[in-house]
Amino acid sequence: MRDRVGIVIRRAVGPAVLVVALVAPGAAVAGHGLALDHAVPFVAGQQAPMTAQSGGEGARWEFIRSIPTGNPHTDLDFFTRGGNTFASVGTLGIGPNAGGQTIVQLTDGETVNPRVVSSHPSAGCTSNPGAALGLQHDVEATPKGGAILNADVLAAVPEEAQLIVDATDAGGRCHDQGTALGVTQAPRGGLELIDVTDPKKPEVIGLTSHSGEAHTVNIDPKRPHIAYVISSDSVPVTAEGKRTNEDETRRNQVGVEEPNPIRFNLDGFEVVDMSSCMNFPPGTTRDQKRDACRPQVFRYRYPSADIALGHTNKANIFGCHESEIYPDDRLTCGSGGAAIIFDMKGAFDDAGTPANFRDDKLRGTPLTCRLRDSSSAAPFRTGAKVTDCVTGDLGMGMSDPDFNAIPDWIKQGSPSLAGVQYVGSAFHAGRESTSGAANPRFPSTEDVDFNHESELTASGNFLIASDERGGGVVPPGAACGGSPGQPGDLTQGNGGLHAYAVDRFLNRRPADANDAFSTYARTSQGNKAIFRAPIRTQPQETLCTVHVFQQVPGQNRIFMGYYSQGTRVVDFVENEDGTVDFREAGFFIPSQADEWVSHVFKVQRNDDGTFTYFGTAGDFSLGTAGRNAIEIYKVTLPPPPSPRGRLAGTGAGFAPVVPTTPPRPTGGLSCIPAKAKLTRLGLGPFRTGATRQATLDRTTLRVRQARGPDLRYCVQGGGRIDIGVRKGRVVFISSTAPKRRGRKGVGKGSSIRDVQRAYGKLRRVAPGLFAGGRSKKIAFGIKRGRVRYVAVLDQSLLSNRKALRQQIKRAGL
Repeated sequence: MRDRVGIVIRRAVGPAVLVVALVAPGAAVAGHGLALDHAVPFVAGQQAPMTAQSGGEGARWEFIRSIPTGNPHTDLDFFTRGGNTFASVGTLGIGPNAGGQTIVQLTDGETVNPRVVSSHPSAGCTSNPGAALGLQHDVEATPKGGAILNADVLAAVPEEAQLIVDATDAGGRCHDQGTALGVTQAPRGGLELIDVTDPKKPEVIGLTSHSGEAHTVNIDPKRPHIAYVISSDSVPVTAEGKRTNEDETRRNQVGVEEPNPIRFNLDGFEVVDMSSCMNFPPGTTRDQKRDACRPQVFRYRYPSADIALGHTNKANIFGCHESEIYPDDRLTCGSGGAAIIFDMKGAFDDAGTPANFRDDKLRGTPLTCRLRDSSSAAPFRTGAKVTDCVTGDLGMGMSDPDFNAIPDWIKQGSPSLAGVQYVGSAFHAGRESTSGAANPRFPSTEDVDFNHESELTASGNFLIASDERGGGVVPPGAACGGSPGQPGDLTQGNGGLHAYAVDRFLNRRPADANDAFSTYARTSQGNKAIFRAPIRTQPQETLCTVHVFQQVPGQNRIFMGYYSQGTRVVDFVENEDGTVDFREAGFFIPSQADEWVSHVFKVQRNDDGTFTYFGTAGDFSLGTAGRNAIEIYKVTLPPPPSPRGRLAGTGAGFAPVVPTTPPRPTGGLSCIPAKAKLTRLGLGPFRTGATRQATLDRTTLRVRQARGPDLRYCVQGGGRIDIGVRKGRVVFISSTAPKRRGRKGVGKGSSIRDVQRAYGKLRRVAPGLFAGGRSKKIAFGIKRGRVRYVAVLDQSLLSNRKALRQQIKRAGL
């Protein structure tokens, strides 16, 4: 959610209502077991009805549980502790029921059994609701353990979570409110670092305060000590291209010079090294962690306004609104008027250990930040220290107010994060101002009004951006119509998903709108690749536009929160000609839905090729309507489309899967064709990780021989293929066929030198068997310097040598 307006939106179409009263917390509940600096306010939430519209071709939905917290919820993130999966769910504005981060245990081992285990009250204080949309408590966990990531990150640190990081952008946050309970003299927002080594007892150990907003936060899975603080600030730009946050003063409406409030707005992002706040030895106390936690903050500012300026409206730019970091160190930035890609490789010093990212340090010069105490009055004051990068001396009445504001920072020589490379942008029309969000220049069928989030697809060929029109709340930008019985599509509202071809990104200013539109991916019909959800409720004056979305790793499938339209599941197909087609795969709309986010935390594949997903949604409302609940659901869907060049389901955390498909014709042959290719996924039609039945379904050829669960096929021209099955799935595929089918023609009969040239250094994994390549899943049986057979190994065999030797023996090799 983007716009900073203090409004309440009611579910029925009607006028917005301005909130002016301060909200006080409820009574504290005993027995929560939380060692906090102040009591946890808690009042029982009202149960929302367990009813929902649902559907989708072949979709089977189940409403598992609705947890009525009574809080308006925002972002969420998943993490693991003790072999169980948890969610931390943020709060919008104030949360009367222990608001801030609500921690839900989702699983007991493999069993889904949701329940609230604790809350961290970073929004459980007296507060100004007029700042509600700037107090949104975005969240990231670090490390994430076995939780599903946004992409395949094979180098992700697998350890269980230590921190949840709560991001609050506006001033007046609970544990650093300044004077008058956040209404005046409130320091700027930032991160709150919360220790969750015991999820039932979350404890804040440090805070940061940033010049730009801390609207969202993103953690690098390879470097769990690195957090990206995303500002989403708006910065006006003059006709000459000058950014006005560089000015110390400005003339007000009556011509009087006054301090320029825009000088604190950051067009860029900041990066925090949290190394000092993590990896404590067992037995370290909360106070010891607080004494040690001293984050370092680095700033990156756009090299010029040009990389983020809209192609039509050029009066202002935005910092990144949300970001994602990828295994190759590309960073995507949804920047309002543009989707931007940066390369972060050069920003890290690997300390001489290129394969170990955990000791990486940021290059460049950190900001000069100062340590101070919490500014909140009792009982909301915390003993954790604030690393303040904005105000020099809060204790002396907000003295030195320009400390690290943009003009002051420039005078210091602009100390910055080094090594960041700008790659390119996909430019949108641009938003003139917050008030201009009501009537964008281009309809939602032609262009993005506000780029809320940008993500690369698993293939890397496309970037998908969400168009949060009206900031989610401003009508008619966030309005929709066109439900059954109410025809008419409101194209000024109902923003959707837009796909762009990465190889068409521009690193220059577009000449005009048509030039900018050249970056769009196209559908198979030649249109711009845009998905807008069919409206399945009555028309909505507001809260009817796309919001936070999640791609399932290894699949071209998206789950997303669509405000009043609930959870939407969208598939996209990458066609051979480079086009892409979206299609709705499913929908789940609880009654009175206002879903900010909807992500899946568990995925299981089924023998018939379908996938079952378990998901969590954070539902919010501003006012009396809405659910104010955390929803847990389950859905089984047909097989997803595959990322280009891959099999669906090969994301990190998923074993490869072969969806049920019609058998391949063999033209009357009785043996496997000799031209079958060898890859790290399998050999010819066979794949490691597939079920035994799915393997049989892949060909009409009769199994030559079956030994227990194992399978054997003959090959044209001689030799055989053996399929080793363990616990119902393929773990070993070998071939003694003479045809050479690996990289650079390597196969049976090749010399060991040929193998090394093609696959690099070999590693002995069993007597006479050597694995090569980066994945070490392709292996070669070598005797007297020559390849006797080739094999593909499941990852489980590489860590279980005894089982591998058994498979070799059973295959008669």
